[in-house]
Amino acid sequence: MDSISLLVGPPPNASRALNQDDFDTRYNFAKYRKKKTNTELIKQFAIGDNWILYQNPNSWTQILPITTWINKYHVKDTLGKDILGALYLSLLLLPQAIGFGVVINDVSSAVYSLFIPQIIYAFFGSAQHSSLGALSFTSIMIYCSIEYSKSQLSSISLCCAIIQLIQFLLPLEFIFSYISTSALSGFSVGLFIRIVFRFLPQFLVFRGHDCKSTTAVGILLPNTTNDVKRVLQCFYAAVPCLRSADTILIIATVVAAIVFIIFKWRLSRLLMSKIGFSAPHEFFVLLAVTLIIFFFQPDVAAQSTSRIDLSIPKIGLWALPSWATFFDSFAISIYAMTSHMQITKSIAEEKMYKVHRKQELFCFSIISFLSSLFGLLPPSSSYGSSQVNIESSKFSLVANVLSLIPTMLMVHFGAPLFNSLPICAIGIMIITSFNGWFSDLKSIREIFYSSTWDAAIAVAALTSAVVFPNVCTGFIFMLFCSVFAVSLKVQFPRMEVLAKLSDTHFSEENRYEGDCLDTPLRIIRLSGPLLSVNCESVRAELFKQAVVVKGLIGIGIGTRTASLRSQCPSAVGPKFSIQESVTARESVNLSANITIIQECDVSVALPPSEDTPAIVRFLVLSMNGVTGIDKDMLTCLSQIYGDLSSENIKILMAGVPAFIRDSMELLGFYNTVPRTQFFPNVQEALLSARNTVLPFHMSVSMNGYRDVIALSCAASNADLHRQPSPEAV
Repeated sequence: MDSISLLVGPPPNASRALNQDDFDTRYNFAKYRKKKTNTELIKQFAIGDNWILYQNPNSWTQILPITTWINKYHVKDTLGKDILGALYLSLLLLPQAIGFGVVINDVSSAVYSLFIPQIIYAFFGSAQHSSLGALSFTSIMIYCSIEYSKSQLSSISLCCAIIQLIQFLLPLEFIFSYISTSALSGFSVGLFIRIVFRFLPQFLVFRGHDCKSTTAVGILLPNTTNDVKRVLQCFYAAVPCLRSADTILIIATVVAAIVFIIFKWRLSRLLMSKIGFSAPHEFFVLLAVTLIIFFFQPDVAAQSTSRIDLSIPKIGLWALPSWATFFDSFAISIYAMTSHMQITKSIAEEKMYKVHRKQELFCFSIISFLSSLFGLLPPSSSYGSSQVNIESSKFSLVANVLSLIPTMLMVHFGAPLFNSLPICAIGIMIITSFNGWFSDLKSIREIFYSSTWDAAIAVAALTSAVVFPNVCTGFIFMLFCSVFAVSLKVQFPRMEVLAKLSDTHFSEENRYEGDCLDTPLRIIRLSGPLLSVNCESVRAELFKQAVVVKGLIGIGIGTRTASLRSQCPSAVGPKFSIQESVTARESVNLSANITIIQECDVSVALPPSEDTPAIVRFLVLSMNGVTGIDKDMLTCLSQIYGDLSSENIKILMAGVPAFIRDSMELLGFYNTVPRTQFFPNVQEALLSARNTVLPFHMSVSMNGYRDVIALSCAASNADLHRQPSPEAV
C-alpha cells in the first residue's frame, strides 16, 4: 500500500513547541549574575580551578606526596627488593649521566646532577617512580644554549626554577596544551638527528697530516678549483689517514656498537621474558672499553686536553642570565616537563595511580633551584620507553634514594677511569639509547593519513629542530607554529547540514540518507568557537543554505515514492544532486488550503504568484557544539536574522549553551532576535516550524482502490499501518 501523508498541522491533542524560556522556567534555570566585583574577577583568574588540588582538608598530603605512600610501605616485603633495585638503578643511571655529560661537554656536572633529583622527588613528586637524571633530549638543548647563547648551567637552572614556579602559582598550564603529541614526536625526531650529527665527527675524523693541506694537490693540478682539490686530496690521503687511526680503539668501538645493537633489539626482550629484567649492558660495555684504553693505551688518557674534575661541587653565586638564556630556559623547561608527563602518565595508568602536573611543576622548581646553587643541570626524565623508564617503574622511590650510595662509591673510586672514557663508544651508546625516535617516526607517518593539521605541525617541529642552529629557538618557533595552527582551526569552524534520520536522531546530510522533512527548512549544526574572524564564513554558509531552502516545497510530503525522493534535501548527497534530480512534484498552496499538484523539476524553483500567500521557511541552527562567541559574531547573527526575515526565512536557534545565552543577554542580542526563536533542542524547533507553517493536520491515504481516498488524523503515514484502516469517504 502506498501512503502519502500531508502533515498540515499538528494532530489532535498534540502539545505545542517548548521554546527556551518555557524550558528554563519548567526546569528552574539559574540565571547568570550580570556583574562581578573586581575581587571576584581577580580571584576567578588567579585561583579558579588552579588550586583545586590543594583545597581539600588533607591538602598537605598533596604538597608532600610521600605521606600518602610511605605509611603503606612494607619494609619486610619491599625493602630487600629496593636494595637490589638501588644497585641495579645505579648501574643504569650512571652511564646515562655520563652520556648526558658528554653531550654538553661537562661530565662532572651531569654525574652530580643525579643526586639532588632522587632525594627531592621522593618527597615532592606525585609519581611513584623516577628516571630523573638519565639521558634525555634536553641534553642537546642545553648544549646549544651553552654553545650559541653562551649560557651557564647555573643560569639555565635558575631560569627554569623561576619559570616552573610561575607556572605552578598562576594558571599557566594551558601552555602545555599547545604542544600536541604530533608536535612532540616531530621535535624529538629532529633532536635525535641533531644528536647524531653532534657525534658524527667522532666517527669520521681523519688524523693524518695529509688531510690538513691541499698543497700537494695544488702543485700537481694547478688549474683545478679548490673544491676539486679538496676531494682529490682526501682521496690521495685516505690510506695514510686510516693508518694513523688507533686500531685498538676502532676495534673496541665496533665491538661496543655490535653489543649495543644486539642488546637493544634482541637480548633485552629475551631477558625480560626469561628473568623479568634486562641486564645493565651499557655500564659493562663502557667499563670494558674504558679499562682497555686505560691499561693498553695509557697515552690516550694522558694526552686528554680536558681533565674531568669529580670533586663535590660547591655553592656558588648566580650569574645574571641574559634574555637569550631566559628564552632558552623557557624552551628547556617546557620540553622537559612535557616529555616527563608523557612517559610518567603512561606508566601511572599502567600502575593505576595519578600524576598531577601542578605538583610536578612545584617539585621541578625546587630541584632546579637547588641545582642552580651548585651549577648543576635542571631536571629531566628519560624519553620514551627507554630501559631506564621500564626498569625504574618496577621499584619504589626508596630504591632511587638508595641508588645514590653505590653511585657515590663508583664515582669516588672510579674517578681515574673517567679521563679514559671512549667518546666513540659513548656516542654509540647515546644514539642507541634513544629508541623512542623510531616509534615517533612511525606515528608521524600514521598522522599523514589521519590529520593534515597534525602532519603539518609534526613536519614543522622536525624541521625547526634540524634547521635552527640553536634548537631552543627552534622549539619556540615550533610552539609558535602550534599556536598559529590552532588559530587557523578557530577561523574555520565546522558548519554541517543535518538530515533527519528519525524523530530523535540527526546526522550529516552528506553521509546519511534521511527522511524528507515535512516543513521547508534546513538544519545547520555549528561547532567550535564563533569569533569575529569567522563572521564572513558563517554569513556565507547561512546565505547559501537560505538559497537552498527557498527551493523547497511549501507543504512537505513524507513518502518513499521514487518520483518524490529528489526533492528531499537529504537526497542531495553521494547518490543525488540538484542538477541530476529526477522529475518531482511541487505543491503550491492556495488561500483555501487546496493543493494543486503539477509536474516540474525541483532544480528550477517556481516563483509564487501574487495570489499565493508567502510561505515561511526556516533555518534551524543547532548550536550545541559552540564553545564560545564574541560581540562581533552576535552582531553578524543579528544582521543575518534581519536580512533573512525580509525574505520570509526565519532563523531558529536550538540547543544554545547557557554560557552563550548569558553572553547574548549581556550584549543585548535579544533586542534584535526575540527569545521565542530559541529552543532547547532541534526537535522542539522542528515542531514550532511545523505548527507555524501548517495550522491543521490531514492525512490522505491512497490504498490502491480506484477512486477511494481516506482521511485520517494520524501523525504520519507510518502511523497508518499501526491503526485500523480508515473508512472510505
